[in-house]
Amino acid sequence: MGDIFMNEVDIYKSSYKSQSAVTIESKAIKVQFLPRFGSNMCSLFYKLKNIELLVQRKGKYKIGSYGSSYVKAECAGVDDMFPTIDECFYENHPWKGIHIPDHGEVWAIPWDIMIENEKIHFFTYGVRFPYKVDKLVYFESDYVLRIDYKVTNLSSFDLDFMWVAHCMLISETGLCINLPEEVKTVVCTWDIDGLIEYGKELNWPVYHNSLGKENNLGLMGMKGSGRAIKYFVKDAMSNGWCKLEYPKSELTVTLTFPVKSVPYLGILLNEGKWGNLYNIFIEPATAPFDRLDVSKIHGKCSNVKANSTYEWYLKMSIES
Repeated sequence: MGDIFMNEVDIYKSSYKSQSAVTIESKAIKVQFLPRFGSNMCSLFYKLKNIELLVQRKGKYKIGSYGSSYVKAECAGVDDMFPTIDECFYENHPWKGIHIPDHGEVWAIPWDIMIENEKIHFFTYGVRFPYKVDKLVYFESDYVLRIDYKVTNLSSFDLDFMWVAHCMLISETGLCINLPEEVKTVVCTWDIDGLIEYGKELNWPVYHNSLGKENNLGLMGMKGSGRAIKYFVKDAMSNGWCKLEYPKSELTVTLTFPVKSVPYLGILLNEGKWGNLYNIFIEPATAPFDRLDVSKIHGKCSNVKANSTYEWYLKMSIES
């Protein structure tokens, strides 16, 4: 991997598909964000091998707006899903019955930005709920990007939520997904063919379908091979990491997160059957099941107490 110690970090204004962006760059990695559009991470570029690691869409940037459909917007890169993924209605007083839009509130609204000592500070406020979200972006080393998050509850009532990192990473045939040894079972939350019902538990990494055919959830097949499936690790994790090994590119990408505040992990394998994309979604989450109300039914939704904060981080490490 080379020298892990930091050299100079550059932060500067840039553009992405004619949209205003901000770039933070180390010796090894260049990362772009879009402050006006959810502070989306639109590019994660590994300079030592000239490889873009995030899904990129062709053509003009598709702007999303508050309450609009996420998949009809750009639908690429890394977004913060908060306080839900799938749209639903809030269940508790004093916001009972308030609609939470598709993929949450913050992915499609502007974030404010400040540059602080080789760090980028993004922040925004809730639209229908009283909260503030802060995230601080910086390099922990030349090869490790870190994002520190903090949600502040600005009200006198507890606030249920889920945060999910919606990471749309590129794939390649034979990409291997490594999880902690403790992971033995996952729960299906979506199968594009409808052959695996919602909530079905599957052995990790290999399970057998109803016809007895072996299916490896930890290995990407060829583009067009037909799978598009999402699953969550069944229980709260005791080790917060997921490692992707790219055999052709000879790269390892590792996502690390604190299990005390981010105990769950979702993964979506898309081998060309959804959106004409060949990619993998890695989704560290404070709560599972994609919907705040469903997570609450299972007693697994996250909560920030009245006039209090909830903090966590996400690290993205790249090795060659």
